Amino acid sequence: MIRVTVVRKNGNITGYYAKGHAEYAELGSDIVCAAASTAMQNPLAGMQEVLRLNPQYGFDDDGYITVTLDRMDFQGKEREVSSLLETMVVMIRELERNYPKNIKLVEKEEK
Repeated sequence: MIRVTVVRKNGNITGYYAKGHAEYAELGSDIVCAAASTAMQNPLAGMQEVLRLNPQYGFDDDGYITVTLDRMDFQGKEREVSSLLETMVVMIRELERNYPKNIKLVEKEEK
């Protein structure tokens, strides 16, 4: 199962990461994995390529993504970034609803 964790502070997303495998189908044919990967990489690409921002991110050896925004200079584009991130959450929720055995969304509120 893929576990996507979204971290929030005061309701705003400050980061997200994923661990695990969907195990819906064989490697290279797993539509849940492909959809989750696309959903999580889309806001990152939007921040970099469209908004010209520099979020901290990384991929580990298994291809798991980690994105951290708490130190990013938003350059006044907080609303645009929030739209990208909240759209990702909607997409992951929909995947979780349709494939509950393969993906789970966890939302954590930082203090």
